[in-house]
Amino acid sequence: MLYFFMSYASDEDVIFVRRLHRDLSVEIIRRIGSEPQQAVGYLDDSSGAKWPVDARNALSSCQTFIPLCSLRYLMDERCGRRWGVFAERVRARQAEMSQSEDRLMPVQWARDDLPDDLFTEPDLDVRPHRAPNGEDLRVLIRLQSHRPAYRAFVTSLAHRVVASAHAYRLPPAQLGIDLDAVPNVFESRLAALGRADLPAKVVVVVAAGTREQMRAVRTDLQFYGVRREDWAPFQPQAVQSVASRAREIASDRRLRSEVVSLESVPERLRTGPRQDILVLLVDAWAITWLDHLRSALREIGSRDDATTVVLIPASRDDPETANHRNELRRAVLAAFPGRSVRRDHLFHPEVDSADDFDADLSVAIAVAQRQVSRPTRPEGRSADRHAVGRPVLEGP
Repeated sequence: MLYFFMSYASDEDVIFVRRLHRDLSVEIIRRIGSEPQQAVGYLDDSSGAKWPVDARNALSSCQTFIPLCSLRYLMDERCGRRWGVFAERVRARQAEMSQSEDRLMPVQWARDDLPDDLFTEPDLDVRPHRAPNGEDLRVLIRLQSHRPAYRAFVTSLAHRVVASAHAYRLPPAQLGIDLDAVPNVFESRLAALGRADLPAKVVVVVAAGTREQMRAVRTDLQFYGVRREDWAPFQPQAVQSVASRAREIASDRRLRSEVVSLESVPERLRTGPRQDILVLLVDAWAITWLDHLRSALREIGSRDDATTVVLIPASRDDPETANHRNELRRAVLAAFPGRSVRRDHLFHPEVDSADDFDADLSVAIAVAQRQVSRPTRPEGRSADRHAVGRPVLEGP
């Protein structure tokens, strides 16, 4: 039996998070008289848009859910999805049993002046598990002088987890659930919170084909997957998808992030929050030969927006791309008229390594953040748009 699933924001101090996971596991094993090597809890170390199989299995079968709550947790879209999946499991069981379920156990990792009812569900029995005197657990776990209070907290949480898990088994999640399509339950709560100090949100869009679509376009298909978002152009040196890399970079800058479809972008640009930063990751192969992607990019590419970041990744070690460089370059220039004739920190048409991708995107997001923080946007081109960087394409 997997007694608990521990969820935390990807940019928390993982050393102390792992200590809590380890100490709670040890106390549960002591209580149930199990072998020390038994895995009684799962620590969600996954990040990015794609869910690892072990995280999916653990979230689908765990008996309790322990989120380490903070403002960072609230802003982490990955955490909002996991909370939502587990809450639905509890709702399904509660409907069958007609009684409350003590399964979702939020821990106050950092209060951050958030309302008390933010990490709860109106139709479920959700009772936060607090440290003595209401202190932040992330502070309590660090201080030697607070060691007795920390041990008391871990002991009481272990007692609660074991009691809930042994009451009766919580059924697994419904078979076939698409965890990648689960909504982020925190999105509406962030909007309702209305805090002026909430950071910008990075909206990641992948303009690439699937492996099946690209089969008719090029020979080397190792960079593509079942979904557009699986695109990993720096294979085999860097196997991670560029969407996942982009979200990690946003997280490093303490920003929320979300991966959305290319088709949804025009409407978001018209109606979305002004502080959102759009990161468009474009495969030159796809926009050269896939008509539907080229059409979807037309409205976006014609914008001169101070918060729209465009990167065109292609590995320098990809000989097929090198052989078609002129054709691909012309397609990029046509898709983004105007932007390719100046030096611009938000437009990077030749990103040929994973390291360059990380550096270019980090700088571009920083520039876009400065634009977001300004009271009003200047007419025309911002001064921040001028930069001396790696050369851009000037034409065939």
